Amino acid sequence: MDTNYDVIVIGSGMGGLTFASLAAQLAGKKVLVLERHFKLGGYTHTFERKGFRWDVGLHYVGNLHPGSEVRNLFDKVTAGKLQWKQMPEYFDQFDYPDFSFPVASNKKRFFADLVKLFPAEEAGIRRHFADVKNANYWLKAKVSAPLLSPVLRKLSNIATARNERLALRSTKQYLDANFTDKKLKALLASQWMDYGVPPSMSAFVMHAVVVQHYFDGAFYPVGGSKSIADSIIPIIEEKGGMCLVNHKVTEIIVKDGAATGVVVEIKKGTEINSVEISAPIIVSDAGKAITYNDLLKNSAFHQPHSNSLASETCSAVTLYVGLKEKPTKLGFDGRNHWMFNGYDHDSDAHNEKSLLQGNPQVCYLSFPSLKSGIENESTKHTAEIIAPINLKAFSKWSDSDWKQRGQEYETFKQEIAEILVNVVEKKYPGFSDLIEYSELSTPLTNRDFTGHKFGSLYGIPATVETFRSKTWDPSTPVKNLYLTGADVVTLGIVGAAFGGLVTASHLYGGLSKFFEVISKGYETEE
Repeated sequence: MDTNYDVIVIGSGMGGLTFASLAAQLAGKKVLVLERHFKLGGYTHTFERKGFRWDVGLHYVGNLHPGSEVRNLFDKVTAGKLQWKQMPEYFDQFDYPDFSFPVASNKKRFFADLVKLFPAEEAGIRRHFADVKNANYWLKAKVSAPLLSPVLRKLSNIATARNERLALRSTKQYLDANFTDKKLKALLASQWMDYGVPPSMSAFVMHAVVVQHYFDGAFYPVGGSKSIADSIIPIIEEKGGMCLVNHKVTEIIVKDGAATGVVVEIKKGTEINSVEISAPIIVSDAGKAITYNDLLKNSAFHQPHSNSLASETCSAVTLYVGLKEKPTKLGFDGRNHWMFNGYDHDSDAHNEKSLLQGNPQVCYLSFPSLKSGIENESTKHTAEIIAPINLKAFSKWSDSDWKQRGQEYETFKQEIAEILVNVVEKKYPGFSDLIEYSELSTPLTNRDFTGHKFGSLYGIPATVETFRSKTWDPSTPVKNLYLTGADVVTLGIVGAAFGGLVTASHLYGGLSKFFEVISKGYETEE
């Protein structure tokens, strides 16, 4: 392996790959991406069993119409190679005990559908749409602030002060202050699992980001989420860079207050070797908690308390289902279904009791094969059923290794799988008859492959305190060490990608380059 690299990136998630692609394109940098897993892409990778294919983290992305900022960023990062398929007109459906609400791919229709169902709350609904927009303005200003001069940054803070009061309150506080109908409040907060923190804990700005993100519908990458990494890797390699799997970074080497390289465990079969690789710039996409707690453990910058940053985030069980027939047979059209057993999202948000008792607070049903854009007669159709749950429900097996947890663990997983299938079967009779194959992953799976101590699906929890204390700056106290990804901007595939953009802009071009990317996207030489 060539060891002469300009930058080492720790982790190949959306933030790491975005940064690496932009570093190669904007500055011609030779980037080495090191991934601990045996597949590249982080939560955008896919896996297969018996001819069935599922994604592990990306289920839909919004704001991707040509010319949008998100589309421009993805076009730039993938050099225009990645294609997107728009999901059905009604892309989400919220199923509650006594009503179902399909979410339209049009803001005006979405507003009208809400008012039709809750006419007495029209004024509040109208205000909600305006407040969502203002909270997003605040976030955009904060994200770009570290790239501004000190004077402009101060002026930006003054200009956004009013919106900051709106953004930095809990989602529950906002909903309670603006609505009276408990069903409407539940409905508006239905997508809370997209950011992993229930209404009483989440910052309103996080709720606003997700809501506005889908105002114009949802999209899915053609070919599945693995197409993202497949499109980016050649760009990195064209500049002499490499993306390597089974390379687990165990330490960031710090000398005289500056990062100079990394220690890497390289796994080949059953053999593991440890080597040091040097580079003038180190960028971590491993998350703030892992970076400070684990990777800087032998330096003066070690922060052992940093694990608490991720302790409240959402983990989940996911049942990966292979289907005998196309699910349209039962009326499914590719939309996502959110199934709730009540209207209080905070009562048992992480299903600590209700799931194991057979009646989970919330389940999410998705159909990757209907969204991928490559469906044909030979397509083997798939579904995923996801339910939040904390790692502590699996604490009995916390010291065990993947695929070596024993029969009791497998039996426990089978019980959970049956509960998830029963939830869907109760709502959509006939679903269980379509199942040919199924396999359950747990928070232990997430922990072992990502390194997140609590098996979290996201980074630092999207609480009010998180957003209040965020610096939005990829720099660290360690010279030449930078953060990227979700913990720089905000969680999710798009949040992580913008984290990659912020870090790349910080190092290579500043504010002008940041806005150039999101306004122009990818432009061919012609």
